[in-house]
Amino acid sequence: MKTKYNRNISVLGGGCAGYSIVKELSKCRKNIIDFYLGSKKSNNNFWGFWSFEDINDLENVIKYKWEKWKIIDQENETLFQSNNHPYCVTSRNDWIQFCKNNINDENVSFFDEDISYKNNFFYRKDSEKINSDIIIDCRSFQISTDTYLQHFKGFIIETENEIFDDSTAVLMDFRCDQSNGIQFIYLLPITKKMALIEPTIYSYRIESDEFYYKSMEKYLREIYKVNKFKIISEEKGAIPLASFKNDYIPNVINLGLKGNANRISSGYTFYFIQKQVKNLCRKINLPHKINNSKIHSKLINLLDRIFIDVLKSNPSKAPQIFQSFGKSFNGDDMAFFMSSKIRIIPILKMIFNLPTKIFIKSFIRCVFND
Repeated sequence: MKTKYNRNISVLGGGCAGYSIVKELSKCRKNIIDFYLGSKKSNNNFWGFWSFEDINDLENVIKYKWEKWKIIDQENETLFQSNNHPYCVTSRNDWIQFCKNNINDENVSFFDEDISYKNNFFYRKDSEKINSDIIIDCRSFQISTDTYLQHFKGFIIETENEIFDDSTAVLMDFRCDQSNGIQFIYLLPITKKMALIEPTIYSYRIESDEFYYKSMEKYLREIYKVNKFKIISEEKGAIPLASFKNDYIPNVINLGLKGNANRISSGYTFYFIQKQVKNLCRKINLPHKINNSKIHSKLINLLDRIFIDVLKSNPSKAPQIFQSFGKSFNGDDMAFFMSSKIRIIPILKMIFNLPTKIFIKSFIRCVFND
């Protein structure tokens, strides 16, 4: 006879990871969930990913998708196409609402509270200790000033004339100022008159809003010959291009950025949070203890660390490096690699296409200096 039991789970943080895990855990009536959303309200953002069938829910929230995408620099343009794995975006607001609509409220209690941590315990605002069977920590955290970042500010703009190719997303366009770090323009054409244009920088310092605006304005003027446009909405963010070591705390699982869901080389996080959630839900009702939510393989982490070390050491070569990276893949290959799905032949092609000397130096630093 199977033993029936209830398990109390506290989820900390009302962002993507928090809502994603609560949506899944609430499907099991044996899970009694306390969901601490926090008091901070976040602005809407777009989250990009490549479509794969292993996360079924994503099809329900795709806002826009493109079967073609590009990487562009001053001299080259590389086009990718995948009918099987298009590049997609959802929005934060759409995803959170989807999760809310699919959370079983019968076994979830919601609290608009910030949670503090001291002396190896989590506390509610009234100093009450949280004594749940499992605590899943999805909260945002202060990133140190010596962390390498991908930071950006995006503008959804509308023009008077039809200027955008709405069949093709531009993942990277390096035809912009490189003086403040490695910069590219991320452009998602929504219609022929409307697009998300997002100046994106790899560096240690977040820029002022004015810097991003001027970069976007200059790009529109020089590349599309557009001087007049209307800003519909804005978004801003910063993603650490690094992994984090978390102290071991019994019965505490870190999820999302805290659980190193982000790709160190590119910052993509949304799809990997869903993979973390899927893996965690598969394990959480097993009798053994769970103390991590690792999602990326050792090979992917090593390749990403080498790649970032190369960029830090050779920022002027970034456009060439990304073009070499791109020329190693067709559309399907790129979708697999960016989604941390290993395909050995494309990875070998990538290694042979990238600048050898600088990558060997970074390989030695990453392997022998850890």
